[in-house]
Amino acid sequence: MQTEKDVIAVITGSSKGIGKGIAKELGRQGAIVYVTGRDQESVEKVVSEITHAGGQGVAVVCDMSDDAQIARLFKQVEQKHGYLNILVNNATTLNSQMGVKPFWEATIHLADILDVGLRSHHVATWHAARLLLAGGRGLIVNVSFYADAKVHDPAYYASKAGLDKLAASYAEHFAPFNVSAVSLWPGFVATETMVELANSDPKTRALRDTLGFESPEFCGRVVWALFSDPNLKTLSGSTLLTAEVGEHYNIIDNNGHIPKSLRQLYGNPPAEHDIMNKQAGTENKKM
Repeated sequence: MQTEKDVIAVITGSSKGIGKGIAKELGRQGAIVYVTGRDQESVEKVVSEITHAGGQGVAVVCDMSDDAQIARLFKQVEQKHGYLNILVNNATTLNSQMGVKPFWEATIHLADILDVGLRSHHVATWHAARLLLAGGRGLIVNVSFYADAKVHDPAYYASKAGLDKLAASYAEHFAPFNVSAVSLWPGFVATETMVELANSDPKTRALRDTLGFESPEFCGRVVWALFSDPNLKTLSGSTLLTAEVGEHYNIIDNNGHIPKSLRQLYGNPPAEHDIMNKQAGTENKKM
């Protein structure tokens, strides 16, 4: 998409996993990408990969559990550019006990995701809001997950449901402006953690062999396609599935893989947020 000025993107939690894939893909598309994470070496490595691919990255060490560090991140963007176009709220905290049932047999620290995986995203969006308005065209993406998957703990799903609701609420507040907000449900993604699990855990390996893993870069292609869509506002406030967005925009994953929607396995987004599915149903009725 041709623009008169650089596209500026901030991807929280982008030193690895989905965030890293999104950062690399947006950099490949020509955006200036702020790569954030808690470890200096990790974020600089991602920036190096973006640069090697011909893009521009900026490494920022930022602990999303610290409001002051979040504020400094967006102050840096403001001082350097004065505006922002894309904010991807992706940072989270994971724990090896996430699958323990019943939940009270696991560590109480699983509740930390409500801070880093939910509250911090709202804080980031608060700081980003005026920069997004200044950008003239903006997109907020909350990286969420299927609400009924039931493979993690209650705090995990509370945070993801909160991200869906935040996106819907943001859309209402930004409705008078050229800024859109969506919540995004990836499928099973070939992150470092998932690849390791597939190599050691038979259930995860079976999921990979049956459904296939999405690449982290696929999520980035989805984000870029949404941002590039002149009709993006019609999707603002919705909860979207990466596989379905990919189908809508004819996005092919690495090695020709076409990711599959997990609706049949893990259920639908809340009806009021399932805008793309409603639009598809309407088109089918017309035909």
